[in-house]
Amino acid sequence: MQFLWWRNIKLYFANTVSVIMSCLGALIAFFIFIGFLQRNLAATWSGTPSIITILDLWMMAGIITVAGITTSFQVLGQLVRDRASQAAIDLWLTDITRIRTYGAYILVATVISFVMQVVTGLVMGMYFTIVDKVTIPSSAYLPAVGYLLLGAVVATLVNALIILPIRSEVTCSRIEAIIGAGAGFIVATYMPLGALSSHIQALVKIFPSSYEAAALRGLFLQATFDAHLSSAVRNHLQTYLGVHFAIHEYDLSGIRLAITMVGMIGVAVILVVVSSYIIGKRDLRR
Repeated sequence: MQFLWWRNIKLYFANTVSVIMSCLGALIAFFIFIGFLQRNLAATWSGTPSIITILDLWMMAGIITVAGITTSFQVLGQLVRDRASQAAIDLWLTDITRIRTYGAYILVATVISFVMQVVTGLVMGMYFTIVDKVTIPSSAYLPAVGYLLLGAVVATLVNALIILPIRSEVTCSRIEAIIGAGAGFIVATYMPLGALSSHIQALVKIFPSSYEAAALRGLFLQATFDAHLSSAVRNHLQTYLGVHFAIHEYDLSGIRLAITMVGMIGVAVILVVVSSYIIGKRDLRR
């Protein structure tokens, strides 16, 4: 089992270009933001105090979440490649069960997803600190790590549900491109939650990783909101920027977001186990 963990980790980091592209996949949105969106959004809300700080931290939370989604899918793609090369069959001929084999892929994807979220956050954090003099409050560091871990787990489990039925590398590559393009929209990063239609907002709230983005926004922005904004403006921006989610008028913020994510992880684990069992039975019949 440990051999499979280290094998998958080495395969991912051995391809330097792939690792760099994995980071750039999430950071493209960051480059677009600092190149085009930041000034336009700041001009739109020019009367809002500390608007640059608010926009920088809001975007940082979203892009960190996108990095976790895209990276975990890319790592899980190794499972498809192993099936295509028949390497997976060799693994299943050992005494390692199929579910434990899938579990090894998922564990490695979770760890790498977490690491790449941290790397992405550090890159953006250094830029915003140097250029805009914007920093994440120190009180947010520890809880943010917890949400990064929860986000890595939930993103990997959702991606595993997508990956498990796939047998073709071409299909996997196409789906990876779709996820890379759509992840920013589905967690309300490329556009604020309040700018989306009610139907799209409902879709965002169904997607588990959006709760990581909301939690990080709350941690990063709370001090700025409390120090510089009136109650009315703060409440409006918390809703518009997707800091607080409301489901049937029930507010989800703070620890409620963490509880929601843990619940979604539990459901996703069950679905992955059931899917692994069904797909394993199907493979045996071939």
